[in-house]
Amino acid sequence: MPRRAELFERANGSVLKGYRLIRKRGANIPPMWIDRASESRCGLHREVARILQKGGRKGLSTLRKWEERYQKECFYYGLRVLLELERKGTTRY
Repeated sequence: MPRRAELFERANGSVLKGYRLIRKRGANIPPMWIDRASESRCGLHREVARILQKGGRKGLSTLRKWEERYQKECFYYGLRVLLELERKGTTRY
């Protein structure tokens, strides 16, 4: 059974809070988490494009869902960058 991703919620979307939580637990952010977050967001692109082209207020919940997924993706990227900078002094992200 997959674990529920709660780091984003526990850190209230703050990369710095998330970094401190990760360091406290000695955990890591695998690159696969970033890939999954990106795939999750990109999975909504067709629907988001359709909603934006139609205009109006319909589809607002889908746009909010896309926005949250985008924020999570950026959150995980930020954590990965901080962890790599701490370990290597440089990052590929």
